[in-house]
Amino acid sequence: MKTIQNACELHPKALDINVGDQIEKLDEVISATEGKGYFKKTFITDGMKTLLTKGMARLAGKSTDAVFHLKQAMGGGKTHLMVGFGLLAKDAELRQVLIGSMPYQGDFTAAKIAAFNGRNNPGNYFWGELARQLDRESLFKEYWESGAKAPDEQAWLSLFEGDEPILILMDEMPPYFHYYATQSLGHGTVADVATRAFSNMLTAAQKKKNISIVVSDLEAAYDTGGKLIQRALNDASQELGRAEVSITPVNLESNEIYEILRKRLFRKLPDKNEISEIAAAYGSKLAEAAKAKTVERSAEALAEEVEATYPFHPGFKSIVALFKENEKFKQTRGLMELVSRLLKSVWESKEDVYLIGAQHFDLSIQDVREKLAEISAMRDVIAKDLWNSTDSAHAQVIDFNTGNNYAKQAGTLLLTASLSTAVNSVKGLSESEMLECLIDPLRQAGIYRAAFEELQKNAWYLHQTQEGRHYFDHQENLTKKLQGYADKAPQPKVDDLIRHRLNEMYKPTTKEAYEKVLPLPEMDEASAALKTGRALLIISPDGKTPPGVVTKFFQNLVNKNNVLILTGDKSSIADIDKAARHVYASAKADNEIQPSHPQRKELDEKKAHYEQDFQATILAVFDKLLFPHNMRGEDILRHKALDLTYPAGEPYSGERQIIKTLTADPIKLYTQVSENFDALKARAETLLFGTRDEVRKTDLLDKMKQNTRMPWMPVKGFDQLALEAFQRGIWEDLGNGYYTKSPKPKTTEVIITEDSDPDDQGKIRLKVDTVNAGNTPKIYYAEDGEVSESSPQLKDNHLVTQALRVQFLAVDPTGKNQTGAPMSWHNRLIIRNKFNKTTRTLELFVAPKGNIKYTLDGSEPRNGNDYSDPIQLVNEEARVYVFAECDGMDVKRTFTFAGVDDKDIPIKPDAPAVLYAPAPKRLDNASKTYKSLQLAKEKEVQFEMVTLQVGSAPKIAHLSMGEMKLSAEFIEKELIHLQSLVSPEAPVVFSFKKAHFSTGFDLEQFTKALGIEIQQGEVDQ
Repeated sequence: MKTIQNACELHPKALDINVGDQIEKLDEVISATEGKGYFKKTFITDGMKTLLTKGMARLAGKSTDAVFHLKQAMGGGKTHLMVGFGLLAKDAELRQVLIGSMPYQGDFTAAKIAAFNGRNNPGNYFWGELARQLDRESLFKEYWESGAKAPDEQAWLSLFEGDEPILILMDEMPPYFHYYATQSLGHGTVADVATRAFSNMLTAAQKKKNISIVVSDLEAAYDTGGKLIQRALNDASQELGRAEVSITPVNLESNEIYEILRKRLFRKLPDKNEISEIAAAYGSKLAEAAKAKTVERSAEALAEEVEATYPFHPGFKSIVALFKENEKFKQTRGLMELVSRLLKSVWESKEDVYLIGAQHFDLSIQDVREKLAEISAMRDVIAKDLWNSTDSAHAQVIDFNTGNNYAKQAGTLLLTASLSTAVNSVKGLSESEMLECLIDPLRQAGIYRAAFEELQKNAWYLHQTQEGRHYFDHQENLTKKLQGYADKAPQPKVDDLIRHRLNEMYKPTTKEAYEKVLPLPEMDEASAALKTGRALLIISPDGKTPPGVVTKFFQNLVNKNNVLILTGDKSSIADIDKAARHVYASAKADNEIQPSHPQRKELDEKKAHYEQDFQATILAVFDKLLFPHNMRGEDILRHKALDLTYPAGEPYSGERQIIKTLTADPIKLYTQVSENFDALKARAETLLFGTRDEVRKTDLLDKMKQNTRMPWMPVKGFDQLALEAFQRGIWEDLGNGYYTKSPKPKTTEVIITEDSDPDDQGKIRLKVDTVNAGNTPKIYYAEDGEVSESSPQLKDNHLVTQALRVQFLAVDPTGKNQTGAPMSWHNRLIIRNKFNKTTRTLELFVAPKGNIKYTLDGSEPRNGNDYSDPIQLVNEEARVYVFAECDGMDVKRTFTFAGVDDKDIPIKPDAPAVLYAPAPKRLDNASKTYKSLQLAKEKEVQFEMVTLQVGSAPKIAHLSMGEMKLSAEFIEKELIHLQSLVSPEAPVVFSFKKAHFSTGFDLEQFTKALGIEIQQGEVDQ
């Protein structure tokens, strides 16, 4: 596949075309030009075909179309069209060769031609000049010798007398009329006379059969002259009922422009097969881009147009069409000169080009740069954003950093699409349209998109419309505004912003690796912080604290094992400063640009970009950890690359990445103390206790901060390690601020569990276990007396007793552990009642034994009546206050009994209440149990003497808790643990003997919801 440079051959001087060289003087060209040579460089456009077809028919007397009006801006090919018509009109042989198949072209020999250029102002005016060229000057002398006077229609008919065809060509007439509109004559101007003469000429020509007049106009220029021409044309059409034929010489939005450019600029093009190969390659790349949704699906069709537009890109005409209406742009001649500069750029380039597009303009070539600047007056834009001699334009810097020229190409393409100076014109390209033009057989859209995104971030004059079209403009954009804020940002505020963001990114949440962050600190500040806890120092590799200062600081530090440093090897503090300034600038603009502002969307995008760039810059700079280490007896700072891998979609957490780094080989940090207990305990005993068995806890903690060989644990990690060591009996807290790694021999202890509640006689079953008494301990006991090794020995670890007090003594038969002090268990006095509803008599009991006193009036029962016989209660609701004592033990109860006619147990709704049942209240399935616990959580109920039973034999779990207040949350948590041991469908039983409620109302609601029956005397208030 050949490049443009290899496949095409240029015409001589194709690279040096100038507008002035192309301007054709109508009358001179027609008389002095050799026709065949002229048409060798002329492409016959649709406009020329229309003029020749209708014009030849008119000259042959076969058509009524007498007046042809060429309408296009300057340089639009009007003069070239007239010259071609004139050369053919006067040369029958040339007509036969070039347009032999055209109707009527051979029906006449040669036409007489009179041509007038409106930029001339002859003393005989245009009508005298036309008469002179038709060799009938004498007929019109009276109309100019004594001043301007318009020939009337009859005068023009006399001038046109005869059967010989006449072709009148009037080029660039608006300036002519425009000039004479300023020359006074009588009550009007000379332009009034000229307009009348022109109108009379048109009507006269239309009354003849072989007179053809071609007049050119200049759209959007010489407004006064153009209106006068149109007025004359309108007058003529109204008088004769026939309008002029309007013709556009060249359609710049069609492929005609490519045909003209090929004809005028290229001597030779490759054959169709080679062009088809290039078209196929573009088609393939565009299809890939469309599949990836980088460009619109319709872009694939561009490849089909390559054969019609080669060697130019099909999108080139669309870009030219954006600025073709510029007032000073000469549409065909100007485009010819512009493309000449484009070809010069391509032929002087070392880059492989397969289709020529606007992106290939080489702005380093002065006449290329000046031509684009001349069209748009955007010299400042070019110098700042695209090219300057110091290589400091934004696109140049981007391309230098990436080693290509893609930012320049994207920028130059958009510049060319932004050249329009017309009011309310369409400017620029969407990203998809831009990529359609940039993609070629060797390069895909992604590389251009990346370059454009960088250019968009940095360019000062690149804008975006609400429809998403990107364009250059003289006005500075938001990027420039933000850059101004960034440049003027006070350095202290920038430094504070950097510190703040570093603090946010590395904030210690878990505090497993460090407790605080010191971003870019002074060393005195760091030294003070490290006295109390582990800290992360963020030190810039090329900031105020160079590596040598850090090393010296570490050497002089007492708490060397408290320091962690995040730094890097790259010398990039300037990059961080720049990124921070952008963030500062966007925050400042955020307060100025309201949500409804046209730049709001762009600002939000830039804010996101700046934040992302700032974080990326920090990650790129601070990528190395330094942590304490000891190598061959010397304390050093060991370095390790920071692990920067983290799950996509999750926010960045610097603390997480540091923990991840420190917990990987070589490990400095252990976050799971229990899992690594043996290793950590061994290191602590060696490095912290050393040769001493007993060490003060504060000294152990100090050594942890100082000894660089000691691994790190979370903030409370050492306390967790010590607690587990205590629980395992490996270490011991001596209770005086000292820990020992060699615990002294233990003393025996007795653990007593009540396996049952006291019965009516006060009997209770006790389970007795021992601690530190060996595998076959001896347990001695004494009921209501002092225990010794001569006391009875317990045989099966259980004892049923009715005694008020029992003493136990555990002995280790091996003698390894010392015999501890006796353990005393105290029974409880239990007050019960027996109420006869029929006789309303109440009996009171205390177990295991004791004296009972009572009152019925609410007074203190301790001072009440001695109980000996059943108490007779009245028929109304009664409340009995009971006190019992025995051998220094006492207990109180209050019993409430409903009246004779009352059906419910009396409960005070607003007073605290205790449900205290002799027999446990049972909830015998999982549904009731969880419902009760949910209600208890809502009402903040606490339970005592709780039993949980899950499953059935042999897989059964049983948990009993005595006289301790338990929350519903605690019970539920334990129940879940027990259920995890058995199958999901295993039965559940929850029972309790005592429950505390905030109010009697809560008690009633709770029991009613669960169907729990309350008996007389079970509620205390």
